[in-house]
This record gives sequence, structure tokens and C-alpha cells, in this order.
Amino acid sequence: MSLLEKIERMEAQVGVIGLGYVGLPLAVVVGQAGYRVVGVDLSARVVEGVNAGRSHIGDVRDEEVEALVRAGRLRATSDYAALRECDVIIICVPTPLDRNRQPDISYILAAAEGIAAHMRPGQLISLESTTYPGTTEEDLLPVLERSGLKVGRDFFLCFSPERVDPGSKRWNTRNTPKVVGGLTPACREVAVAFYRRIVEKVVPVSSPRVAEMTKIFENTFRVVNMAVVNEMAMLCDRMGLSIWEVIEAASTKPFGFMPFYPGPGVGGHCLDGQEFVFIRKGHQVKALTLEQCFEQSLSDPASTRISTPDGVLLSPKETEILSFDVKTGRPVFRRLDRLTRRFYPGPLFQIETDDGRFLTVTDGHPMVVWEGGQTVVRMAKDLRPGDRLLVTGISALDLPQQPVQIDLIPHVPANERQRVRVRPRKGSFAEFRARLRPALRRLCPGTYWDFFRQNAMPLDVYCALEEEGIAPFQHHDLVLCTGRGHSYQEMPAVIQVNEPVARLIGYYLSEGCITEDRTLRVRFTFNSQEEAYIDDVRQILHQMGLRYSIYRSKRWNAVHIKVSSKPFGWLIRDALGCGVGSRDARIPEAMLESSRTIRENLLAGLLRGDGDVYLWQGRRAYFKQGRQYEHRMNVASVGFFSSSPVLFQQSILLLQGLGFFPSFRRDKPYLRLYGEEQLARLLPFFDGEARSRLESYRHGRAKRMPVKQQEKLGDFAIVRVRSIQPREGKMVYSPEVSETHTFVTTFGLVTHNCIPIDPFYLTWKAHEYDFHTRFIELAGEINRSMPYFVREKVIRALNERGKTLKGARILVLGLAYKEDVADWRESPAFDVIRLLREYGAEVLAHDPLIPEVDDPHRGERIRSVELTDEILASSDAVVIVTHHSAYDYQHIVDLAQVVVDTRNATRNVVRGKEKVVVL
Repeated sequence: MSLLEKIERMEAQVGVIGLGYVGLPLAVVVGQAGYRVVGVDLSARVVEGVNAGRSHIGDVRDEEVEALVRAGRLRATSDYAALRECDVIIICVPTPLDRNRQPDISYILAAAEGIAAHMRPGQLISLESTTYPGTTEEDLLPVLERSGLKVGRDFFLCFSPERVDPGSKRWNTRNTPKVVGGLTPACREVAVAFYRRIVEKVVPVSSPRVAEMTKIFENTFRVVNMAVVNEMAMLCDRMGLSIWEVIEAASTKPFGFMPFYPGPGVGGHCLDGQEFVFIRKGHQVKALTLEQCFEQSLSDPASTRISTPDGVLLSPKETEILSFDVKTGRPVFRRLDRLTRRFYPGPLFQIETDDGRFLTVTDGHPMVVWEGGQTVVRMAKDLRPGDRLLVTGISALDLPQQPVQIDLIPHVPANERQRVRVRPRKGSFAEFRARLRPALRRLCPGTYWDFFRQNAMPLDVYCALEEEGIAPFQHHDLVLCTGRGHSYQEMPAVIQVNEPVARLIGYYLSEGCITEDRTLRVRFTFNSQEEAYIDDVRQILHQMGLRYSIYRSKRWNAVHIKVSSKPFGWLIRDALGCGVGSRDARIPEAMLESSRTIRENLLAGLLRGDGDVYLWQGRRAYFKQGRQYEHRMNVASVGFFSSSPVLFQQSILLLQGLGFFPSFRRDKPYLRLYGEEQLARLLPFFDGEARSRLESYRHGRAKRMPVKQQEKLGDFAIVRVRSIQPREGKMVYSPEVSETHTFVTTFGLVTHNCIPIDPFYLTWKAHEYDFHTRFIELAGEINRSMPYFVREKVIRALNERGKTLKGARILVLGLAYKEDVADWRESPAFDVIRLLREYGAEVLAHDPLIPEVDDPHRGERIRSVELTDEILASSDAVVIVTHHSAYDYQHIVDLAQVVVDTRNATRNVVRGKEKVVVL
């Protein structure tokens, strides 16, 4: 018998997964229509109650459940195996939007896994849980098809959104029209046939995506209109008007208006602030922590700033961030749209990879995972050991590779410009005597003639000539001169960073420091056995025209090369920004996107200084099955250490951009490169003993040994997750990037855009289509500001009575999100309670339908106090958050000192109106 025949003959057995506010009413309606129903729920309390004929849902009466159980048309279980006997399976699990508005479909996926394990041909699976468009096809279907069955042929799949209005006296599951979207025409036909037997009206649509979007649009319509009325409420409060009177008057219009009412609120995942990002402005690439990036953008007057209840949102001006284009498999720079900072009280996860990388993100941050030869997005809390993440560096970018040219003159301190002299590299000032004499006579009346005789003049004088537009030479034609006698030094005013200079910068970053007394001393320190590197530094300094001294320390077996030159010190410290020691060393920002040869020479200097080459060759004895064997060992690796966090992250980016993918020590900033291919490519980066070791390793290879911790795929590599460990919440930061919706962070790990702070799955999903739902996000921001508005009303009400919020006892009435229901999900009550406590108030709560609940902000249990006359009278203020009909509002007003009414619940009281503050 076909499934359609079973449905028409009322012989189909129906399974409902999730017996909550949607599932139990649906199971009862299906059972009352004549089908046999099995409900699957993981709560033993729910299963036991249903089988005993009891309802835990306010909209379902015990008598209805008991009658169906007694007739054998309803039973409950926690065993998914019961679904094998079902012909129709309906998924009604929760998909909560937490306080950070994360689209959580983990319950749907868990249900799908349970179904797939027991699927058989001839079943209809219907998803009713609210979710973003694409979930049925992109997330649910792949799990179900792991069973080996094919949709539209072996089984049928549809989406039919729940439209439950808890507590409604008019609308219920049976009389609310049902939207149904099947994945194939056959799926739609079967689904429509089923739903037409249990509800009064079915509305078929062309696909599950349309049905999913229908549900989201319905919710969006409500929230956007709620935002309008909430904003109007705040404006009316400022103007001294009653928003309730305004709404009542506007509601008399018989067309073009639908009343919505204000309330205390409607009920982005990010990274830890110490994670790095790589920012580009102009032709400079900065490695910054997210905290540093935020602070710099915050201080930039060109950035747009918006303060929100959760934190601060910035739109940086002309700022790009290193991203990854999943379509081309290449790293790129893309515009940084916005950057937010906020406190996150929820759990953070530290993700660690097999090769020693780690990253700390919020539990719901979307991660880019490599699966089946393509990228997919998975929440951090859903990652599992073995999942594969992407890493990359700066390489093959669609950017002009800028020649790095440093003009030193702007970097000479103002108080030094009189002591620094300039002379032409070719030619003389005397050739321009006639043009220069009038200005020089005015500027230096007693000494100007010496400038022509010595062919040199103070830099401050030359800058004055430039201001008058009569300077005879360009900066690249000048030499800076400092000191006299044995301390005399010359240096070109403009330095071209060629390959030797790039290598010298690498040497400095790894083995250099700067000290300052009467002059600036740049010092390079090498082991005395590193003669090849010492000679290389000496030759480069000689090519730059710099004098130096050498000191050999027998005690430390070290060689110190000292350059006592202020211009050279200004070049390294100020113009290039390399830092003054090992802890603040950093690669010059302009060099990270320079030509490949420049970056290779920079890397050579880094590795020759702070790098090491390990080699072990020999034979190792081992026993197997009682016999002794010998194994020939030939092991090598290149290591690099830096005590500068910035330099370490820059070096990772530099290496990976050149096609080298290291592994890492967990206890210190140390990386290692190994594997035959990588070590062969590193050979030209070394000289002396280190090079000899790598050559010995290469000649000693008997067979190719693969690198197991990474898998290189062009401009990126794949690394596996080792562990995901929870961490405590803190201040977090969220970048959002145009076009690619990804960014590169610490260790070169590629991650997805953070989920923005907004009330909808739709906003998050829209970013995959390069669409920014600005209006919806704005609505979410307005609604999320309402709890803060409520706190201000409480503060003002107390102040008018000579009291402060700090130390006050506040009684909050109502924990549910809506009147006369026991559903606390997305309730604004918790935000109101949190905000009142932040200002030092003692907060008590009461809800006639919710005896206790876990506070989603503080992780503690909130217990409903007994609503006694003593509690009402002793509270400094009573805040009505949910207007349950069970409350006697006149009695509350009579006993309370002051009432802040966020729902206009006290509109009909006749006594004590002067004690009531209405939203």
C-alpha cells in the first residue's frame, strides 16, 4: 500500500519529534483526526506525563491527552527506534534564538540523525521548526540521504512552518492555515494530502525555501512593527505624551493601520579580543589584535560610531581586512564593513588544531570547515575533533606589489634637524648660489657662506628652503650627515628596500636591538660561529655606506655589530617601525605586501637570526614480537621563536604566504617546519652550518615522508581540529567583511564573519547572498534598547521618591515572553533583571506560570517568590513585564510604593494612578 493510500485511509502512523509548545498540540490534533501518534521527546518527565494522560502545555487540556492515550492513538517515548514504524514524521524541535541572536539548528540536526538511523522507504518527513531559508535542503536533506534513500523516490520531504500562538483563545493548530512546501512535486503532493486531513486549510507553495521564508517574513513583520511602536513610545515619553492613547486613537482608522503595542523588549557571535586580524590601509598591512583594531578605529574621527545596548558598533573608513575567497581558494583583502565590541557572558570555546594552532571564539561563532572538497560553515560548539579548518597567508593577492622606499627626512625629530646636515649625492649647493643666497642670508646671516664651501647645510635650513619652494635637490638626491671626526656617519636620505636591505631588516628583527644615550645605537648579536651571517650583515652595511664596530665577547661566545648612527636608528625604529627590542619587534607594515623576492629575503634574515635547524641521523634499536630490529633515522626540522606576539603572527602569515605551513609548540611561541618538500625549499634561506645540516638531511633521505598534520591545497592548507575546550565569557569583538564574508585571524586560520546582533536568522543567512538587511537590523537594535529604557523609567520613578536604584528592592512581575503562557524563551524579563542588578538593585521575580527557570545571563536559577502582601508593600518598586490575567492589578497598585507598567496592564485601575508610571 502506498503512503498516499495510507494517509487517505487514515491508516498511516505519525511520529512527532519534540512534545513542546508546537509538538504536543500538533500530536493531539493528529490523534483527534484519527491517526495513531507516537511522540518522541528526550525528557523523561514529558514522556511519563503524556503516557499518564497529563499535559504540560497550557493550550492542551489533560482530558484531551488522556482520551487519546486511553484510545491507543497517542503514546510517548524517548527511543528514536519507534520512528521506523511511522509513515509520517514531523520535526517540532526548538530552534532558539539566544540572547546573541544565533540561529541554532543543532536540535534539527540531532533529530535528523535520529531519523536517518531508522529510516525506511515510503516515509514523509516534515520540518515545522522555525529556521532560516535553505535549512531543509542544505542541512536536513544531506543527513537524511546518508541512509541511502533518495528524496522524491524513496522518501518525501517538506517544510511546513508552525504558526502556534500560545494562549490564543481564537487561533489554534486546527483552524490556523498551514503553509506547505515540498522538495519535489511528489513531496508536495504527499504532504498536502496529509495536512489536509488534520487542519482546515492548506496553502501549498513551490518549495521549502518559500515556506521557510514565509515564516521568517511573518516574524519579521511583527518585530519591525514592534520596533516602530517601541521607538514611538520612547519619543512620546520624551514629549510627555501617552503612547497608549496615541495607539488607541490611531486604531480607529478602518484601513491602512494595524495596532502594535510597546513592551520591555522582544525576546553576533564573536572572537576573543586578543585574536589577531590583518588590516590594510593604503599600502600598509598591520597585524593587530581585535582589541587594538577596535581602539584604533574608535579613535579615528572618520569612523562611524553607533552605541548600542550591547556595546559599540563601528564602521571603519577605508579599511580592508585580510580575507579568504572560498570561490577561488585565494587570500584577498576586502572592505571591513563594521566592527563591534560587547560583553559576552556566555561560554567561549578555545579551538586547538593538531599542529598546535588555537583560536578562542564564542560558542556559536561560525567556522569555515573543509568537507567533501568544499567549504561549509559550522558553529564552533558543533565542531568535532578531526574537522578540517583552513589556514592561509598573504600570497598571490590581486594587489600591486609596492616597491618599499623610505624617506628618512620626515622621520628626523624636530629637535635634531639643526644637528643633522644634508649634502647632495652629486653636484653642489654652490651651483645654485644665486638662487639660494637671498634666502640663506635671511635665515643664517653669519654662517650661510660655509654651506657653499662645505657643500652641506643643516636639515632645518634645507626644510625652510623647501617651504619657500627653492630647494635645489629632491630627497633621493641627498645624504644625511651626523657626527664629526671619528663619529662621522653618512646615510642616503631615501632608502630603497632592496633584497639585501630586506635581509638586514630580518636580521635586526631576530638579532637586533636599539639603545639610546647621546646617539642611537643599533646592535646585531650573533653566535661567533655564524660567520656567514656576520659577513652578510657587514657587507650590507658597507653597501649602505654605514660605518660600524665589532665586539667579540669570549664570555658569551657572541659577536656584536654596532652601528652608531642616528639616521639608521630612525630608519629602523621610526620609519620602518621595527621596534627597539625582541618583545616589540614587528615586520614593517609596508613589507608584508611587497614583492616575493623582498619577502623571501626578509624571511631569510628572520630564520638566520631566530631560526634553528635540528638534525638527527643514526640508528635506533627497537623490539617487535620478541625480536630486535634497527631503524635508520634521518630527521630534520627548521624552527623559529619570537617573544614578540606581533612578529610571531606576522612571521606565520609571511611563511604561509610563501607556501610554508608550520606546526606549533603549545607552551611557547615556537613554530617548526618539516617534511622533505618544505625543507628542500628552505635550503636557500640558510648558510653555514645550518645549510650543511639541511643538505645532509636531503642526501640522507631514503624515501619521501609525508607531512601528516597539514594538507596543502594551493594558497591554503587544511589542518585538523584536535580539541574544543570551554572558556569563560568576556569582552568579545566581531568583524563583518564585504563580499567574501570571511577573515583571516590568529595563526592564519580562516573563519566566517561573526553573526551580527539582530533578531533574525534571515539577517545572518542574507549575508551569503551579499545582501545587507539594514532595516531589519535597525529594528532589532531598537527592540533591544527597550530594557534599558525600562531601567531608566525605574530609576526616574525611584528618584522622584528620594530613592536610588542601588540598594533598592525591585519586584519583577512576569517571566514569560507573553501573557498567560509558561514560555520564557526570548523573554525580555531576563534583560530587565540583569540591568537592574547591574546598578546594585536587589531583584525578586514572580510568575504564576513559571515556578523557576535558569537565568540565561547569569547561569543561576531564578525562583518565583510567593506574591504576598508583604512582598508587594516592602518592594521599593514593582515592574510589570508580563501582563498575566491572573494578577489583580488594583490590589498590586494599592499595596505597591510605585509601579512601572511596561504593558499598560493597569489601565483599568481606579485607585492609586499617581503611583503608576506607564511605559
